[in-house]
Amino acid sequence: AAAAAAAAAASRHLSTAALASTHRLAASRSPVNESERLQTEDAPRYAEHLGSYSEYIIIGAGPGGMQLGAFMEDGGVDYRIVERGSRVGTFWETYPRHDQLISLNKRYTSRPREEFDEFNLRHDWNSLLPAAAAAAGVGGRSTGARGARGGGGASPRFTDFSSRMFPAREEYLAYLRAYHRFHRLKVQFEWEVARVSRRRIGDHEGFALQSSAGRFLTCKYLIVATALGRPYVPDMEGIELADGYESVDVREEAYKDQRVLVLGLGNAAFEAAGRAQATAGYVHMIGRSHGGLKQSYFTHYVGDLRAVNNGLLDTFFLKSLDTIDVDTDLEGRNCSLARRVSPGGKPEIDFGCGGGHNPSYREGYDRVIRCLGWVFEDRLFEDAVKPTLNRDLGLLGGKYPALTESYESVNVKNLYFAGTLSHAHDYKRSAGGFVHGFRYTARALYRLLRLSHQGVRWEGQRELGSTAAHSVALALQRRFQSSSGLYQMFGELCDAVLMRDASATYMEEVPLRFIAHSAFPTSLRLLLTLHMDYGNKGHNGRGDLSFATREVGRAHYSQFLHPILRAYEPSAESGLPSLVSEFHIIEDLLTTWDVDALHLKPLEEWISRVYEGDYTSQEERLTARFKEYEANLTREERRAGAKKVDPYFGAFTFPAVKGAM
Repeated sequence: AAAAAAAAAASRHLSTAALASTHRLAASRSPVNESERLQTEDAPRYAEHLGSYSEYIIIGAGPGGMQLGAFMEDGGVDYRIVERGSRVGTFWETYPRHDQLISLNKRYTSRPREEFDEFNLRHDWNSLLPAAAAAAGVGGRSTGARGARGGGGASPRFTDFSSRMFPAREEYLAYLRAYHRFHRLKVQFEWEVARVSRRRIGDHEGFALQSSAGRFLTCKYLIVATALGRPYVPDMEGIELADGYESVDVREEAYKDQRVLVLGLGNAAFEAAGRAQATAGYVHMIGRSHGGLKQSYFTHYVGDLRAVNNGLLDTFFLKSLDTIDVDTDLEGRNCSLARRVSPGGKPEIDFGCGGGHNPSYREGYDRVIRCLGWVFEDRLFEDAVKPTLNRDLGLLGGKYPALTESYESVNVKNLYFAGTLSHAHDYKRSAGGFVHGFRYTARALYRLLRLSHQGVRWEGQRELGSTAAHSVALALQRRFQSSSGLYQMFGELCDAVLMRDASATYMEEVPLRFIAHSAFPTSLRLLLTLHMDYGNKGHNGRGDLSFATREVGRAHYSQFLHPILRAYEPSAESGLPSLVSEFHIIEDLLTTWDVDALHLKPLEEWISRVYEGDYTSQEERLTARFKEYEANLTREERRAGAKKVDPYFGAFTFPAVKGAM
């Protein structure tokens, strides 16, 4: 019922976005006279003047909470961020335990920042967005990097804080603190949330927050932007004998000549194994579930094992004592740890599964390290406001809160999630669990909140000057040439073009799910969307993964990240968008899609066909062309076989037919 109500509410949003007044309700900000101490202090207190109520409260002053807070600060929203630590980025004071981030810090792209700022953000995985980008820079190549400081310089970029491709944790902490100071974010420090309960605010279903020190705050809307805060500890006999990733010794010398067992096959596990590997006698690794080793180069999922962490694969495959076990299922085979004494009298830890004896683990271990991931900390919520998790609904990413298309809890009204917790929608698929992804979902959430709570039109919206196919195609091309949000949140965020008879509205970076649940305004005749995604072996599984697609007429076989266009008409039954046509732009090694014959002209032709009601798919057009060549083969070509090369569709091969006449 809650999900149905959310869908019904969302059905009004698209119409509101297209037709609402262009007036922006952000309050103008008067300059604040700050002391020199606040300008230079590590954790300035910009929230000290606030009372016990804010319309919006964000839990967590990590990158997710700070990104959303920056948009709210710039928009004049009544908000605050509560943070358990004494400075922003408390999580990053400890993690990653071995200090090196695996997020790319690509400082150079052969394109100047001033002109290609938005494009360059595709490869800067650590910077947060400038607050003004929530509304400024629409349609262009720049993010509007002049921040909310009234012309006081550009919002900090992490590429100015580190020269390393894989930067250090301390460098990121320094960046987060600079971002906090620059945007003057209202963070209430040393305020650890111990309990969340329902509280009526007038006729509104709001929240009461109690701190571990017994203080109270209230709000209308609560946004949780914490990390997955609790280590996952399996129900496994003897698991207390293992050191947790959260507390394991990170000194190389601590593992000198030890036999080490690491439970887990994710990045944290390989991070811990890599640190031990330099001095350990050997390192064995075992997965949490059968087939648990997944490498990001193959899956395109940044949370899977990254090459920067996979050094142990070398010593495993080159037979240098270290091993990786992808067959053992820790949870499914009743595995256990137990203390024992070796025949030589040395204390050690025995590992076994199902009561049987595996000779691969016969020697026992000096140390076992648990690196089995993290779970959402929901124990602070009273039962009346405890969010349903994905696992309760049988969805992928069971540890995440279950969300509507607006990042709201499916069962707790006015409870939203940002940062890594918004990954509930795209777990194991896109980048929403990581800074370079959730900075864009935080912006989408901010725009959704402004749209639904204040009636402010979508901040990232403009009117196109013409509905001509060429003009619309050009607007779309400019976005897939440069957009970082579509590029990083592939398969999740889309641009939408709302077509009327004589006008068109362009909306940037709208959640695809939001589009799917939004009813067509009666004035619309057509909806076009643009998103990016990887291929799935082409239509009908025919794509070849060994090389890039080069033929424009086979663009739908593209395997690497590429633009995908869709056309929708209103469903006669529900008024919701109904897909009528899909079109792929051919993959491009340089990811600039700036060759008109390959990238603009085919798009323009597709839009023209859609306008005329021709929804023939790319596969159908390819098949029709094949049949044309087949029908015109000569008798000799049928007997001996033939190859025809089409300038648009590429090569067609016709095998010899015995007895052909």
